[in-house]
Amino acid sequence: MIRMSASRRAPLPVVLAIATPLAALGLLAHLPWVFVVRLALAGLLVLLTSRRPFWALALLPFAVAFGSLFAFDWSGMRVGPTDVLVAALAVAWYMAERANWWGAVWRWRYLASHSPRAWWPATRGWLARRWRADPPRASVFAAWLAYVLAILLSALAATSGALVVKEALKWLEVGLVLAVTLWLARSPSHVRWLIWALIGAGVAEALLGYAQWVLATGDLGPGGDSLRVFGTFAQPNPYAGELNFALLPALALALWGTAPRERWVAGVAAALVAGASALAGSRGALLGLLAGLAVLLIVGWRRERLAGLAVLIGVPVVLVAWVGRLIPVSLQARLLAEVRLSDLSLSSSVNDANFSTLERLAHWVAGLRMFAAHPLLGVGAGNYSVVYGRYAVPGWPEALGHAHNYYINAAAETGVVGLLAFLALAAAALYAGGRAVRAPRRDGATRALALGLLAVIVALLTHSLTDDLFVHGLELQLALCLGCLLRLGTWQAAAP
Repeated sequence: MIRMSASRRAPLPVVLAIATPLAALGLLAHLPWVFVVRLALAGLLVLLTSRRPFWALALLPFAVAFGSLFAFDWSGMRVGPTDVLVAALAVAWYMAERANWWGAVWRWRYLASHSPRAWWPATRGWLARRWRADPPRASVFAAWLAYVLAILLSALAATSGALVVKEALKWLEVGLVLAVTLWLARSPSHVRWLIWALIGAGVAEALLGYAQWVLATGDLGPGGDSLRVFGTFAQPNPYAGELNFALLPALALALWGTAPRERWVAGVAAALVAGASALAGSRGALLGLLAGLAVLLIVGWRRERLAGLAVLIGVPVVLVAWVGRLIPVSLQARLLAEVRLSDLSLSSSVNDANFSTLERLAHWVAGLRMFAAHPLLGVGAGNYSVVYGRYAVPGWPEALGHAHNYYINAAAETGVVGLLAFLALAAAALYAGGRAVRAPRRDGATRALALGLLAVIVALLTHSLTDDLFVHGLELQLALCLGCLLRLGTWQAAAP
């Protein structure tokens, strides 16, 4: 059993945890019971965080999966268990490390007040030491900070500043989860527990999806062509994206793990999650899953050079064959129809087969128009829907909240500054994953963990070509995966 030392137990959250249930009891006669239940749940989360921070962190995937059932609106913002959990973890982290924090603050304050000319050289030296000690961690945090700053800068061009603040808070939570994961995950067994938490949350969502499929009636009943399950995410696409967080690590453990019992359990979990993903019917999630599977197989079997050569030669050959009509037109039409890309034009008549594709295309065009009109800072983070009417394609007046492509969305809302920062964050995440997987002297079980996490990041970045998956707290699961990967890389770097 994993135990936290007494120095890691924060007294302030304990006080809050005692006060919250008492306040709930005192207000029971005046507040709706649903609100009281939510208040009591928040108190329990804070209490658990104060006593066992690691296990509170392991609850994060379940909070992401089922948090929408307990969320409520507060001052125009949606607050749920993930927000309470992240805040409690941040307080616990501060209370445990406050001596180090304040020591660093006083050192920098003294340097800035007594030696102004030495401030920049000292800062540059500190950054250089951080980079030499752990390049992946330095690059990930630098890119994350750059993206947060780009979001804040976009407020200068935003119609709604409140939406910019909301988006900035969301990505600040990402940094907090990343830092807390690095603080609490101090051994491979910690990482394994966190990955199994991801798998467990995915299996729970998969079972809920099966229940939705079985309980539906009429045309949407079991086997109905138009039924797409969605779990607790209200929409099939983020639901299927969440399932990939469980499916790919489970497949990695089933294929490359070393413990026979764990491999069998992971295989069963992967089968359950894969079935629910198929019922969701998300093409973007399927595209991400295929990319993640390619990473698992290619990197798992150490065939990176062969795969790179195949892509280098195969892609141009296929393009030439496609454009030159060397592939029969009937076969091309059939392939395009299978992925619902046939007759791809905004002037086409809309039907059930092409509606979702044309809807995405319309939102891509609107996002690109926003970027062309505001190339530097964008229209403001979170402001896509607010200004959508000015850039909408005729016939598609309804804004869906995002551009259905996170790269276009980042360019539209935060301009070239934000797009470059997000691309840097994606590149840093892939760099951290590649370093963790290629670590020398890595045992099979630990390498399987790194493989699964790297596949998740590749799947997420690929799925983001057709959707915005940084919703419903899924960005916090990305932070959890990144923190685990950075930890794996840190142990490798420290190995003799």
